[in-house]
Amino acid sequence: MPVSKASVQALQQFLLQFPTGSVAANARVLLDQQQAQLQDPTFRARSEGLAAVKSGNTTQTVADLQKAVQADSRDSDAVGALGQAYSQRGDRARAVAQLSKAIAMDPDSPNRGKWDSLLQTNRYWLLIKQGDNALKAGQLSQAQSYYAQAQRVDRTDSYAVLGLGDVAAARKEAAAAERYYQQALRLDRGNNLAVRGLANLYRAESPEKASAWIAGLPPAQRRSIDDIERSLTNDRLEKQAQALESQGYWAQAAEVQRRRLALDPDSVWITYRLARDLVSAGERQEADALMRTMVNRQPQDAERVYASGLYLSGNDQDDLALAQIAALPRSAWTDNIRELEARLQSDRVLRQANQLRDSGDEAQAIALIKRQPSSVRYDLTLADWAQQRGDSQTAIADYQRVLRQEADNGDARLGLAEVYLAEGDKPAARAQVMQLKGAETESMNMQRRVALARAGLGDTADAQRIFNQIVPQAKAQPPSMESALVLRDAARFATQSGAPQQALTHYREAMVASGITPRSRRITILLRG
Repeated sequence: MPVSKASVQALQQFLLQFPTGSVAANARVLLDQQQAQLQDPTFRARSEGLAAVKSGNTTQTVADLQKAVQADSRDSDAVGALGQAYSQRGDRARAVAQLSKAIAMDPDSPNRGKWDSLLQTNRYWLLIKQGDNALKAGQLSQAQSYYAQAQRVDRTDSYAVLGLGDVAAARKEAAAAERYYQQALRLDRGNNLAVRGLANLYRAESPEKASAWIAGLPPAQRRSIDDIERSLTNDRLEKQAQALESQGYWAQAAEVQRRRLALDPDSVWITYRLARDLVSAGERQEADALMRTMVNRQPQDAERVYASGLYLSGNDQDDLALAQIAALPRSAWTDNIRELEARLQSDRVLRQANQLRDSGDEAQAIALIKRQPSSVRYDLTLADWAQQRGDSQTAIADYQRVLRQEADNGDARLGLAEVYLAEGDKPAARAQVMQLKGAETESMNMQRRVALARAGLGDTADAQRIFNQIVPQAKAQPPSMESALVLRDAARFATQSGAPQQALTHYREAMVASGITPRSRRITILLRG
C-alpha cells in the first residue's frame, strides 16, 4: 500500500489488534517511518494523491498531484497519476497532455500499459467531443476530420462511425449516412443513437418506410426510439384529421384528434384542435370543458393561456379570454399573447363602434375609433365605412394611408380596387388588383373579394377559377357568415354567368351555412346584402 493517511491508519489498527511480537515491532518501525515521511508537505501531497487516484477519489486528488509535480517535474509516477485523475474527472485534454508527458518521461515504467490504455481512451473521447462541438457549430469538414481521427485511434468503438454518419446526414448524403449508421450498429447493437439516426433518415425518405422499419426492430431498439414512433403515428393521424376536417366530417375528425391526444396527453395544441372539431361537430359543452381542464392544469403557463384565449375568442367569449390574459403576470406575456390581447381590445372597441353605427349614429362611432391609439385596423374600418356610405374620396384617402404604413396590406389594396370599380375606373381598379400578393389574399373571405373584383373587371375565367377553389372550402366549413357569403356571391356569379340552377343550389347552401331557414329574417340580409 502506498504511504498515505490510509496506510498509517492501517498500521495503527494492526498494532491495536497485535501489540506484541516481532511483527508488531517491525510495524512500529514502519509506522514511525511513514509518519515522519508524511510530515513533509510535498511527500504527503504526492502520497495522498497517488492513493486517492488509485481509489477513484478525485475530490482532492488533482490539487495534491499538482503540488507533487510542481515540486518534482521529473516524477513520472506523479505526472501519470495526474493524467489519470484528469481522466477520472472527464477532463480529456489535460489527461492526454499529462499521460503523453509521463510516457515520454519513462517509457519503460511498470505503469506504461495503464498509461497507454488511458491515453488511447482519452484521446478517442476528446476527438469525439471535438467532433460533436464542430458538428453542433455547423463546421462539417472539421467535424468529419475529428471523427476520422477518432476512428483511427480506436476502430472497435462505434461512436466515431456514428459521428461520421451524423456528418453525412447533415450534408444530406443519405446513402453514406445509412452506411455509417449500419456500421455503427454492427460494432455495437446497443448504440441507440445509430438506431435513431437510421429512423430519421428513413422518415425523411418516407414516413411509411420509417414505420415499417421500426416495426421490425428488436424490442429494446424499438423502445429506444419510441418518441419517433409516436411522432410518426401522430403525423399520420394529423393528416387523417385534416382530410376529415377539409370534408366537413367534424365528429370523425374529433375522434382522430382524441387518438392523437392519447399519444401526447399534455399537448396544448392537440387539445385545442380537438376542442375546435368538437365545437364544429356541435359538442360545445365538451369542448369548453376540455379547454378549461387544459388551462387549469397550469393557469400561469403562457402557452396554455394563449391557446385558451384563441379558443374563447373564436367562440364569442372575448371578455373571458381577456380575463384569463389579465390574470397572467405581465412578465410572463409572450409576443403572441400581447398581439392577441391587443386584437381583443380592438375587437371590443369595434363592437361598440358598430353598435353605435348600426343604431344610426355613425358620427359617434367614427369619433370613438378616432379616440383610440392609431392602428391599421381602425384605419381600415373607417375606410370601409366611407366606401359603404359612398364617400369615395375619404375611402381612397384612408386606404392609401393604410398602404403607406403597410405597402402589402391586401385589405386596403382590395378596398381601393372596389372603390375604383364602383366609380367605373377599371384601369385604376386593375392596377390595384395586379399588385395583390398571394400571402395577403389567402383567406377564404379575401379570395371571395378578389373573385368579385375579377368579375367586375370582366376577368370571368379568373373569377370562376377562384370560386371553384373556395366554394368546396366554404361547404366544408362549420356554419358561419364567412362561408355563407362565399356561397352567396358564388350564386350571384353563377346567375350572371347564365347558370341559374347552380345559382339556386349555392343560395340554398348559403342558407345552411349561415344557419338560417327560408322563414328567417336574416335571409333578406343574405340575399340582398
